Amino acid sequence: MNKEIPKDFYITSDTWFGRPQILQIANRLDFQTIEDMDATLIKNWNKRVKKTDVVFHLGNFAWDPVTARKVLKKLNGIIYFIRGSQDDALSEVIGEFPKASFLDQAIIELTDFDLVFCHYPLAVWNGKDSGTIHMHGHTVFSHKTNLKTERRFNVCTDFWGYAPVNYLTLKDFINA
Repeated sequence: MNKEIPKDFYITSDTWFGRPQILQIANRLDFQTIEDMDATLIKNWNKRVKKTDVVFHLGNFAWDPVTARKVLKKLNGIIYFIRGSQDDALSEVIGEFPKASFLDQAIIELTDFDLVFCHYPLAVWNGKDSGTIHMHGHTVFSHKTNLKTERRFNVCTDFWGYAPVNYLTLKDFINA
């Protein structure tokens, strides 16, 4: 990845804006309707992320192009996306948003941060045995973060208060 990454950035995945079934699939019982969920996720995102902050979204952003367009207009930050298993809707509209872009690879290594990003949880990644951290999405129920077993974070929005999580917060978890 050839982009300049600030020392402090955010990461999330599997927001699934506009997908009615996600309320049941991900057990998002805090929300009565998909409109309520979308509004809350946008509000939470913008409370944490400022307009110039960098956000990595590790896939499964929105269910349909209309929703993807509507949500991208409202979100703060410069957003880099890794394609998820269901990002066709985002692909249709991302070109309209200069603050949003897809990253070219499915696995991103940020060697300056000792990080590996992927939409999917990996069993093995570069640097796993030497302390490199793996961050992923895709699994809203399984592969929960357990730093006692390995240096891997599940960054699905469901596990982080329905908002992007700050990289430095995750580093604090590891250092604690």
